[in-house]
Order: sequence, then C-alpha cells, then structure tokens
Amino acid sequence: MGAALVAVCAAGCAVGTNKGQVCDDAVKAVGTYNATLNRISPDDITGWKQAAATLAARFDTLARESDDRKVKRTLSGMATEWRGVSTGMTPRDISGMQAAVQRQPAALAKACH
Repeated sequence: MGAALVAVCAAGCAVGTNKGQVCDDAVKAVGTYNATLNRISPDDITGWKQAAATLAARFDTLARESDDRKVKRTLSGMATEWRGVSTGMTPRDISGMQAAVQRQPAALAKACH
C-alpha cells in the first residue's frame, strides 16, 4: 500500500492550498503504519489493532487540517474504515484490513489529484 501511495503526490499535488502537504503526510502515515506492522509479530492481534487505531487517528488529524473538501472527506472515510479495522479484527479475520489496503490507495490518489 505504501508504494502505491507514494505515487499520489509524485504525480501532482495542488499548489496554493495545503492539499499537497496533507496528501504527502497521509502517504507518510501509511509508511509509518507499514513499518510498524513489520515490527509486530503476526500473532500479536492487539498490536495490529493498535496500529490500525493509530493510523485512523492520524487520518482524522489530517482530515481536520485539510483545506480541500475532497481530501478532507476521503481522509475522514479512511479514518472511519481503519477504526472499524481496529475494533473488528480477530486472529482469524483480517478481511477488513485487507479490504482497506486494497481500496484506499486509489481513493487517496483520486482525492489528491
């Protein structure tokens, strides 16, 4: 997911607003999330849930900071999805996380262009 999001700002962030910075910070947040997952044991579901909750909180913050309605709305939706992941994930069901990882890069890319 991180590599796909790096292309979001590389392809063109808005000038004259904070859209570019917010999009860049969202990409960095995903990179931090990915790095965190690499340090968490695959069987540490509590750690995985905490990482998802932390990402949700970061997306909430970025949504509040954004002066672009589309980016704000997208990041708010992404935060909501990650909060659901953080509460709904079980050792046998990580489908919510998988869905978010598959769907969100395209949504963020669309909002950031």
